[in-house]
Amino acid sequence: MMEHSLSSIGLTRRALGQRLGAAAAMAAMPMLGATTAMAQQAGPGFSFAVCGDTRPMMYLPYNQGQPDLTKLFIEMFGLVMPEKVAEAVVRKDVKTIFDPVTRELIRIIMPFESRSEVMTLTVDKGWVTEASVEDVKLLPGVHRTMFRLEGGDWVAREIVKDVQAERAKFVINSGDVVWWGNQGLTIADSPYWKRVNDTLLKQLPAPDGEMLAAGLEGRWFIGVGNHEVWGDPKIDGVLSAVPYLKKFGVTPDRLIYKFDFKDVRFIFLWSGKYDYRSPSLWDADRPKYAEQIQQLQQWIDEAKAAGIRKIFITFHYPVFARSGLGPIPAPDNPHKLIASYAKDIEIVVFNGHVHTTEIYDVDGVKYLMLGGGGAEQDPILPGRTSIKLPADYPPDLYWKGRPPLEEYNYVLVDVKPGLKTRFTLNRFRPGSAEPFGTEELFT
Repeated sequence: MMEHSLSSIGLTRRALGQRLGAAAAMAAMPMLGATTAMAQQAGPGFSFAVCGDTRPMMYLPYNQGQPDLTKLFIEMFGLVMPEKVAEAVVRKDVKTIFDPVTRELIRIIMPFESRSEVMTLTVDKGWVTEASVEDVKLLPGVHRTMFRLEGGDWVAREIVKDVQAERAKFVINSGDVVWWGNQGLTIADSPYWKRVNDTLLKQLPAPDGEMLAAGLEGRWFIGVGNHEVWGDPKIDGVLSAVPYLKKFGVTPDRLIYKFDFKDVRFIFLWSGKYDYRSPSLWDADRPKYAEQIQQLQQWIDEAKAAGIRKIFITFHYPVFARSGLGPIPAPDNPHKLIASYAKDIEIVVFNGHVHTTEIYDVDGVKYLMLGGGGAEQDPILPGRTSIKLPADYPPDLYWKGRPPLEEYNYVLVDVKPGLKTRFTLNRFRPGSAEPFGTEELFT
């Protein structure tokens, strides 16, 4: 047997003394410190990016005299009102302005949600680049900008940089990444999916070996939103953009899935299509709400039995919301079920749908409503910044009672075994004296 001296294996008398001294110091540490040190040695963690409602507004590559433009607006207004009413409104109140030289559409003036609100859309190369709203009754002459195409582009660009720099492993989106399917369904024929692909998907690096070993064949995962099925009931767009979701069991009839990565479970649910009579109603049909809740419970129970102690759940409609369209109505709100697991598992829920940012910590569950990924931000308009809610409704930990501002953002989530999850929000506020910033959440 070969004998080794202490020095030959790097353990001189001095080094040995230092190691023994360090061991003694470790033994003398308070229990909390020892626990922290053990957690830090438990293994490397990982990070991911999350955002929601990244869709732009409409793509309108029209020239003067094209009749299809009226038809398109009737279809759009038909989402929020009966078709006959929509047609009458469009023909009477929608005004289009064309460049006198190129004859291209450059501006649209149209009604917004209330009778006294007028929206102005600026169009360039077919894309709506800016949208502002004037309330001619409450604030005549004041035009509030609630959408800039550059906001969503900034979010996509920064997320791509973070993934390329290995700051984030992958991206989660809580839904509404396209406007609709009425102008094409797939990357090949939809201007919206082509834009998603060009600005984000094809810019992301291929999954690494660690991801492939976990069954993740891409770096972008979506909780299907109501806009993904608008004009595309078979989700051809989603499945063409990210076909690897099929391996998780996603089909036109089943829009929910889950996966595990490094002892963390990710669950994606489907909260349903849009109903203007109850715009946050969980009316999912693939599968229905009750069946999804049963599946959710099974997936959480399986994770708990397997020793998984961190779960991230993504679905489009918000569990809690103080503005805009409001939260999921109580009869179909899954908070009680989710919270029943919070004493044993760290659970975080990502939502969107309401186009602003609100953060909640309720009964041990963290909720991030991330609707500031690029869509028009109607909650910043008067009358939508604060809706009627019970006096004891949970507080929003982001705006903290202040009116929401136009802001485009995403969150970086840092996961490490044995430690609390860290959430860092990166934001862009156009027109602000400090347009770019970061904020640590849940501190």
